[in-house]
Amino acid sequence: MLRPSRWIGAVLVLFATAAAGLAGIGPAAAATGFSEVTSFGSNPGNQRMFTYVPASAGTGAPVVVLFHGCGGQARDLDVNTGWRKYADLYGFHLVLPEQKPENVGSGGIVPHKCFSAWNETDRAHAGLGEARSVVQMVDHMATTHGADMSRVFVTGYSGGGAATNVMLAAYPDRFRAGAVFFGMPYGCADTESAYFRTGSLGPCSGSTSTLTPQQWGDRVRSSYPGYNGTRPPVQIWHGGADPLISPRSLDYQRDQWTNVFGISRTPASTTTPGSGITKTVYGGGRLETWLIDDMGHEQPVDPGAGVQNCGVSGVGHPRICGPYHATLFFGLGTPPPATTCWTATNAAHIAAGRARTVGLSAYAVGSGDHLGLAAGAGSRSLQQTAPGHYVRVTACP
Repeated sequence: MLRPSRWIGAVLVLFATAAAGLAGIGPAAAATGFSEVTSFGSNPGNQRMFTYVPASAGTGAPVVVLFHGCGGQARDLDVNTGWRKYADLYGFHLVLPEQKPENVGSGGIVPHKCFSAWNETDRAHAGLGEARSVVQMVDHMATTHGADMSRVFVTGYSGGGAATNVMLAAYPDRFRAGAVFFGMPYGCADTESAYFRTGSLGPCSGSTSTLTPQQWGDRVRSSYPGYNGTRPPVQIWHGGADPLISPRSLDYQRDQWTNVFGISRTPASTTTPGSGITKTVYGGGRLETWLIDDMGHEQPVDPGAGVQNCGVSGVGHPRICGPYHATLFFGLGTPPPATTCWTATNAAHIAAGRARTVGLSAYAVGSGDHLGLAAGAGSRSLQQTAPGHYVRVTACP
């Protein structure tokens, strides 16, 4: 389905859309690595489909849908951000949709090649556009690889974060959970020109909104009128110094989803998984927000060999591996041991292997958080976020 080009001059670097799943389990196919699938349904949104099928993903494996950004492509997205590492480690399939240039034209000041989070045809449950194409991609994984359609997840960065919200709103019955990285609320704009409008009043990228939580929630509910089933939980990430999409976007998404879930905007808990990183949990875990104070519009990666490390140097901000924490949120990863937080002197942390000494100071193993003098008399709280990885927190939960 080709649509006329409607280019808008804006300076956003956005990633895009998300996906869905059905219920049948088909015959399992052999691992195929990374490849393109050229036939997967009627494809009303005229999308390309790529998959990564690891050898560790047998019959009944989950599916994670991963979306590229404006001007981006599916190839190497999973490698650069670390998602392939976790697909191999935990045995799940990746589905990577790719936008076709002819769908968005070739003119304009900023050629975006974005998925159309503003377009009603592409974002609504009843629509016959891009979102429906992605649903067909996921269905293909059931019939071809025997994937488990009760465990389908979706994630995306920037415009892909906006598209993740689209899929969670339009197809809540097809997803187990979603993770939105540096994205925007569902329905923040209804036209392409509004979607790319910059400045504080830009409805998707700006820092000012006149919508109430109820109105934000109503926009989600309008995507699938009459739906009364369970809504999938949502994890939301943002950078506190993001110059392209205001950090207020995290607040608007929080308002939107707490309203949809019918839960309080008062946090159930707040922790500090790393220096300058705040994790806030709402409604018993149905919603999580992660704010990285000094981070701009970048991928949250943390290259290294540990299970909590991911991504490639130069493609993001090496502070924390967002995909690792998303896999834990999805229930796909292996959580840390049951006892994950200790309050003790630095000497005790060092003796237990949770901290190390450099000069006269103590630093948390893994995160490198500074704990003060190694021989200091005061106590510090350290929380384990992955095997061999400890972060300083204000207090243990």
